[in-house]
Amino acid sequence: MEFRNSEIRPQGSLMAGGFLALVAPILCILGLVLKYPVLLTGQVTLTEFEVKNLLFQVISLGLIVNVGLFFLFLRKQKDHTSRGILLVTLILLIISVIHKYLL
Repeated sequence: MEFRNSEIRPQGSLMAGGFLALVAPILCILGLVLKYPVLLTGQVTLTEFEVKNLLFQVISLGLIVNVGLFFLFLRKQKDHTSRGILLVTLILLIISVIHKYLL
């Protein structure tokens, strides 16, 4: 009985997917801050509600990048990597929803 390499080894790594899912939103948020430096200057005064709302929107925008990564790795048949991306994305989404609505 002959096996191909793809049947023996898992495709991708769960840890690599988790790492990518953590790094991608951070890079996206960093890109937004570099594009709009007024977010860091403190010249705009925001209420606590507005800060939470803005933070939730920025984190959600960063998580959209993870959806693209998920489908990219799924298309390349890196199943374990895409599972890691999905797992970390769901964890980050739950944390951001809890931060917005419960804290």
